Amino acid sequence: MAILSSSCLFSIVRPLTFKTVAQAHFLLRRGRSCCSTRIDLWRRTLRDKTSRATDFNRARRKYRPRKVRFLLIAESPPSSGGFFYFGTTIGKDHLFRETVKALEFWPEDEPMRRGVDKRSMLRRFQSMGFYLLDTCVFPVDKLRPSERRKAVLSQTPRLINDVIKANPLHIFIVKSSIFNPVSIALRETGLLTRVLNSGPVPFPSHGNQRIYRSILRRAVSKARLLS
Repeated sequence: MAILSSSCLFSIVRPLTFKTVAQAHFLLRRGRSCCSTRIDLWRRTLRDKTSRATDFNRARRKYRPRKVRFLLIAESPPSSGGFFYFGTTIGKDHLFRETVKALEFWPEDEPMRRGVDKRSMLRRFQSMGFYLLDTCVFPVDKLRPSERRKAVLSQTPRLINDVIKANPLHIFIVKSSIFNPVSIALRETGLLTRVLNSGPVPFPSHGNQRIYRSILRRAVSKARLLS
């Protein structure tokens, strides 16, 4: 059997080794760069979510009633920036606009444009014992359906703790996407009897504005009868 000399082996192995090492080094550097980029993006996203959640909670707490008589539960703050408890409208304040129209704080036939000062209406909302909590603390309306459902399910326990702290007399669940998980969680804590709507309430946009106002008005009337 022929035996290769050490010089022959070196000449065969050397080109392969140098090329392999160079490729491995390049791939390692690229992998580290991609990994670092992903981590940085994740950190920035987490910081942004945390910061926005803090802003939402700070705005919400300003208008918390001493005694919560009527609690509305929504899905999440909107990604548009038109949060219910922010002091000025952006022109896409669907939930706030239709809620205050239902409560006759704003004329039903008058549009609510950008730049309306909401603070007097929010104070009136507060003085009547109304309060609104979101199932998710950050916007989920732009997520894919599966991610949206996952966010709702993962944050429902936190919501229930907030509901228990608020201890409302009556509860009104807005939006079909959260009705079942929130209702189930409320049943497990003995709070389902406080829910006024027996089925999902459509979000007040895309032609559902009148339906939402009608259902909310009936719920408010029912709450006054039960109080």
